[in-house]
Amino acid sequence: MEALPRRIAALLCCAVLTVAFAGACGDDDVPPAPPSTADEAPPPAERCGRSGDVAKVVLTTSDGLELAAARFGTGPRGLVLVHQLGSDLCGWFPQALRWAGEGYQVLAFDQRCDGLSECGGPEPATDLPAAVAELRRSGATTVQLIGASRGASIALVAAAHPETDVDAVVSLSAHDTSFAAAATAPTTPGDAAAAIKVPLLFACADDDPSAFCGDSDQGFFKAVAATDKKLIELKDSPLHGWDMLGAIESDVDTFLAGHAG
Repeated sequence: MEALPRRIAALLCCAVLTVAFAGACGDDDVPPAPPSTADEAPPPAERCGRSGDVAKVVLTTSDGLELAAARFGTGPRGLVLVHQLGSDLCGWFPQALRWAGEGYQVLAFDQRCDGLSECGGPEPATDLPAAVAELRRSGATTVQLIGASRGASIALVAAAHPETDVDAVVSLSAHDTSFAAAATAPTTPGDAAAAIKVPLLFACADDDPSAFCGDSDQGFFKAVAATDKKLIELKDSPLHGWDMLGAIESDVDTFLAGHAG
């Protein structure tokens, strides 16, 4: 038989070595998964162009996504901040530092498909149980949600699901009663109202075209099952989302303190 061409012989040799190496390592061995963008995210202060005492956190949701997050402060009084559309955790940075300075343990995170979090699944309310669980794991005995705009709609839906395990909710300019945020019922803020049994502060501005307010919020607010609930409507104001905080800061702070345990 003629000798095999040198190139073919070399390829066969490599194949034999590969099979032998795989057998030695075991058929079940798989390469480690590459790091996610959340794993590789820079420290929160660096990525947000800010300074302050803040720690990088990576959350893992029940459907396996990794979310970039940041923890401000420590202690038993927890706050989870849910950002608005077109932003990320950096938008909460100044407010998170203030609340941390007042003794809260604050967690801000990038929602799925935003910022440096992984993308997958259309149910952003699934992110909230992971955030709440992280705060409870690190010592929070009470956890309140604060959502802005789309984040407020997500927070309202999440609060209606027992697995989220929250103690109160602040909604700043919830933008749509029909926004679908969960895979299982209730899926929208409108559907969630009757299942929201935790204390609620619902705030909106009547000249804000991106939020339901005035006549459009009355039916929702009335349907909320919680007996401990407060409605704030800013009159002749277009303020939206976290921009409302400057106008209602004392109301929000009083509500948070009253439900922090």
